[in-house]
Amino acid sequence: MTESKLRERTTRRGDNPSDIEKQDSANKSLGKRGGKAKSLIKRLEGLAQSAQTFIRSLKPKHYVILALLAMCVFAMHKNNIFFGERGFLVKKVTNISRFVTQTQFYLHFWTYISPGAHTSWLKAKNYYETQRPLFEKAAREFELHPYWSQTKGIDSVNKGWYEMISLRAKAMADMYENEGKDDFKIEKDKCEMYRFFHRNQFRTAKIYGYWDDYKVFTRELFDNKAIPANSSWPNFIKSCHLTQGSSESTKMFKSRKWMHDNRRKLTKFIEDKWVYRADDWERPWAKDMNKLTDSLTPGIMLQGPFSTSYDDMGKHETVVELKVETFWGRAYLASVNFGRDTIILRDGSIEVFPSWWQNKVNAHTESPYNTWIREEGHLEKVWELAETAAKIMGIDQVRIDIFIKKGDPNAIAINENSISSGMGYRAHFEFMPKIWAEGHSEHWYKDYKGPAVDKPVYELSYPDRQCPNLHLIHKEPPYV
Repeated sequence: MTESKLRERTTRRGDNPSDIEKQDSANKSLGKRGGKAKSLIKRLEGLAQSAQTFIRSLKPKHYVILALLAMCVFAMHKNNIFFGERGFLVKKVTNISRFVTQTQFYLHFWTYISPGAHTSWLKAKNYYETQRPLFEKAAREFELHPYWSQTKGIDSVNKGWYEMISLRAKAMADMYENEGKDDFKIEKDKCEMYRFFHRNQFRTAKIYGYWDDYKVFTRELFDNKAIPANSSWPNFIKSCHLTQGSSESTKMFKSRKWMHDNRRKLTKFIEDKWVYRADDWERPWAKDMNKLTDSLTPGIMLQGPFSTSYDDMGKHETVVELKVETFWGRAYLASVNFGRDTIILRDGSIEVFPSWWQNKVNAHTESPYNTWIREEGHLEKVWELAETAAKIMGIDQVRIDIFIKKGDPNAIAINENSISSGMGYRAHFEFMPKIWAEGHSEHWYKDYKGPAVDKPVYELSYPDRQCPNLHLIHKEPPYV
């Protein structure tokens, strides 16, 4: 606008010249936006017209081809051939994702993005540095069963968590194929796992029995013979030959009425899981682990309930379970089943990841929830129980899963174990395998040469004094 026109307009309306210039500038900006919007609408109209032209040009044979392609994609998805929940594409993406998230590169990357992630990583590093000498001391007194000393390729401490499990899996597969050793049943066969627990007089949730014929089990279940009349509910059926979470092999019975009301579905579940063979497709060690699980004889066990506790974080009653990672007969940390990947350390700190961002970058917050786990004295008993089980097994690394009850630290029971844990350990992923690997690369441990040296691990027994590390177990069963 020229100066004379601006003066004339200002005089006529009584406006401030600077305000008029701002208004004109805003009008021009709106005009430009309007022009862009019209241009975008024209483009969309052009695309719509092109799509209509294309569709009109299609002949019946084209629709037949499209229908066949759709049917192929649907069939591939349903049968997990390429797409689908366990298709090749999903397996590849899942495996890569799981592997990457426990690498040093991934963990370190987020420390440059998030101050919280950096703080969590430093805490994990300092924790490792304070714990390492304690684990070396424990390992130098620890008798390692020969089955666990055959893992090859551990030549340095700089091994990843998944790499260590994969090396062990390969060693176990080689021993099974070449020597017929099946000690892996201590975890891969839940029936043998529980027989080991009971042979060693560990407390567990009640076990009603084991079945090696699914037809007999199904008949006794619905004839009300498998679960006694005075039993508490809920109860759980577990497939002994399926230990991977991806197998979804555990089913909860809410009540006897619910069990009978859902008889058809439960019968199908039992039949399907009986013929199903484990596929650890979510993990990079699937090839070797599948060799082991393919050798298992199907079995079923029926497990009773454990007492629930109030979860402050989830605001509901649940069975609280601590999954304790042990190395060389000493507990390192526990993953607990409230929140996502919540971690409890030996110093009692409880690390939670309550927001989406904290989950993404591994930035923890000290938990204000469920502090009763620490304050009521549960941790000392949890560590001791897990360590005792690991010592009897004479194992370099094992996860021991333990139930606890709020208000009663003595109400403690072992649930299961794992020698191929896929839990999320966040910043601790970098440091836990160092404790495990260094014990092997530096040969911290003692070689067990006692009277049970030729026994499979799942047949070891402390009450019979047929196991390693008798000198390290100072309490009689139930040990805590």
